[in-house]
Amino acid sequence: MLLKNALLCDAFKECKADLRVDEERGIISEIGENLAPQSAESVLECSGKVILPALIDMAYPKNQVLSRKNLESLTQKALRGGVGSLLLRPESTPRIDHAAIIELVSSLDSSLSVHFLPSLAPTTLESPESKPKIAEIASLIASGARAIYLESSAQNIDGYTLYKIAQYAQMLQVPIIASPQEPSLSEGVMNESQVSAQLGLPAIPPLAQTMQVAKLCELARYSGTRWVFDVISEVESLQTIAHFTQMGAQILAQTSLHHLILSDEHCAAFDTRFKLFPPLKDPATREQLRAHLDSGISLLTCLQSDSYKSKKDQVFEFASFGINALEHYFSLGFSHLVKSGLITLQRFSELTSYAQARLLSLPKGALEVGLDADLIIVDLQESFCVEDTFSPYNGERLSGVVTQVLLGGKIKSL
Repeated sequence: MLLKNALLCDAFKECKADLRVDEERGIISEIGENLAPQSAESVLECSGKVILPALIDMAYPKNQVLSRKNLESLTQKALRGGVGSLLLRPESTPRIDHAAIIELVSSLDSSLSVHFLPSLAPTTLESPESKPKIAEIASLIASGARAIYLESSAQNIDGYTLYKIAQYAQMLQVPIIASPQEPSLSEGVMNESQVSAQLGLPAIPPLAQTMQVAKLCELARYSGTRWVFDVISEVESLQTIAHFTQMGAQILAQTSLHHLILSDEHCAAFDTRFKLFPPLKDPATREQLRAHLDSGISLLTCLQSDSYKSKKDQVFEFASFGINALEHYFSLGFSHLVKSGLITLQRFSELTSYAQARLLSLPKGALEVGLDADLIIVDLQESFCVEDTFSPYNGERLSGVVTQVLLGGKIKSL
């Protein structure tokens, strides 16, 4: 298949060119100007459109049932949002802590359009009262797990066990993804600020994140392991990460798209659509986070939660955390970050595709010959209105529409 007359954009370039896909091997086979169609080759005219690597997201939510029905629903949302690959958290039902569960994910992945990549839980629990035991990490990685994921409950794992997990990660050359949040300080429902005080709601202080970041940074430095800190929302956390990075630690910060767009002021009317975890921050912190988009923040996530509707219609204290944003991921990022001038489209591609591919050792994430032909074709001039009463973006007009998605060189139905 030959894609003609598009603007090609990835983390490294933005140029007008044609792109050829080898559909049998599912890879990009040629890039150049004025490429001529080969015998019987299909041609897709892309004039006025932009071709980018498909997005990769690493924050599929916990407590989801690993079933074909759930993943099929997620697949359609992902395709509409320009996402071609999703890393599954191990906090699911069943929990991803045995090779058989990874085989289940691989089986489901092979029959669905979007690529589902398992991460593993590094500990197993024989009973709720028992002490966590280190899982068969080497076996799970050999079965296909792409990363070790420290669940929120993992903050209670003792230091020795955490160190042994980090040693396994170093030996097997896989990253550790952690959500640094102290559970005992995270029992509130929104950010600790003037807004929470005015509303009289129990709050989550910045310390809940910053103290865990400092602890895990030292473990990352000492062990020499690659780490990703998930949904960093405190500027002090970014400063701590930068300090330890200068000392040789290999740490990347991932931030939610919504923490760069929204603030806790949106919660002022007890609007549960804006109840996220970690909670949205005050406007000043949001602006400081935005200032770190060129450096400091290494990855973005849309923080998708498929359970977001379950209790959103209750009072704020009892409403569920979460947001449904996967199907609008590219458009939200383009409208609020790129079109507004905060970052370039190239940087957005790096934050949402290339960085994830490099971290997980995936042969994708850039427009280069020999890489997987996981591509999205977008019309940056086209716009649409969000129609989802549970979404914080309901009624907002977004620019940048994903018109087609190619995964493995094949066009997928949106």
